[in-house]
Amino acid sequence: MNLDKAFVLLFASIGAVAGFTPNGPTAFSVTGASRVAFVPTVRVASTVFSETEQAAEPSDAVEAEPVAPSFESTIYVGNVSFDTLESDLRAAFAAHGSVAKVQMPTDRNTGRSRGFAFVTMSNAEEHAAAIAALNESEVNGRTIYVSESLPKEKVAGNKKAYTDTKRKQSAPTGTKIYVGNLNFDTTMEEVKEAFAEFGEVKDVFLPSDYDGNPRGFAFVQMEEENALKAIEGLNGVELGGRTLNVKKSLPKGTKAEPKEVKLYVGNLSWGTEEGALRELFEEYGKVVDCYLPVDKETGQHRGFAFVTMDPSDAQRAADETDGYELDGRILRVNEAQPKGRGDSRSYNSYNNGYDGGDAYDGGAGDSWGNEAY
Repeated sequence: MNLDKAFVLLFASIGAVAGFTPNGPTAFSVTGASRVAFVPTVRVASTVFSETEQAAEPSDAVEAEPVAPSFESTIYVGNVSFDTLESDLRAAFAAHGSVAKVQMPTDRNTGRSRGFAFVTMSNAEEHAAAIAALNESEVNGRTIYVSESLPKEKVAGNKKAYTDTKRKQSAPTGTKIYVGNLNFDTTMEEVKEAFAEFGEVKDVFLPSDYDGNPRGFAFVQMEEENALKAIEGLNGVELGGRTLNVKKSLPKGTKAEPKEVKLYVGNLSWGTEEGALRELFEEYGKVVDCYLPVDKETGQHRGFAFVTMDPSDAQRAADETDGYELDGRILRVNEAQPKGRGDSRSYNSYNNGYDGGDAYDGGAGDSWGNEAY
């Protein structure tokens, strides 16, 4: 029993030191000589925890006032002297407010100022005051130009508009004339002299290749009335041993209207002669040329022909003679296509060759004209 009491006293001492207190007489139970049951009811001192909880509770702290956004509009300063320093500009602008930033772009190769700068003031009032006061003022012997700095997109748009306007102002006015088949030794002065007989020559341009060699043609700018006279007077005239080809210059990508149209006439009867074919087409307008290709061995025409007419007459002739019966054969008529450009749906797509100066592609297979000559 003495040993049991000793254990009880020991545990009671420990509990007192740690802040534990027994809760009533049933806190300790001795059930035998060698067994002790210690069942304390624990109560934790709440001093520390209550302080912690109080610290975690929201306090009535004073809210911080919102920070005003910084002023970011920039001032452009142009025509700045190359000798001007950043400190010089800062001093000039500081007379009108607080200067937040000065930026002077420099050439990456030489390190010198590029002649302009950007300045940021602290607020809108100082920004406006600095522009009003310093625009067209003098800094280090140069008149500076001060204005609101524009966004990059706006600057690019203004520059393009300026370039376009300048190009239009500097470009000569009037009608541009194309002069082809020039002798490569013909000079600009000789071309100008030839055209000057018909009026004032505003501009002469002789294109050259990458090596500086002339390309054999030129462009001449004259007033419309004088240009028409020059075209009429010089087209077909010889200059420098070459016959000139003079006409109005068309805008880039524009094709000239053909002066004449060549028609393909297929499925001709072997007995059809040139005279009969020409007579048929002359009902629709003037026939400039009528050609029936002939087989070199037999001397017999090859069953097709080419008829050349003015564009409007050719169109009407093609519309009305296509499907027309001549000498017992149904004609196939449409516009002849240059060789290599034939439309597979066209009647003249027969891989024919026309030895009258141009090659024509007649296309895909027919009984009259599968061979080139």
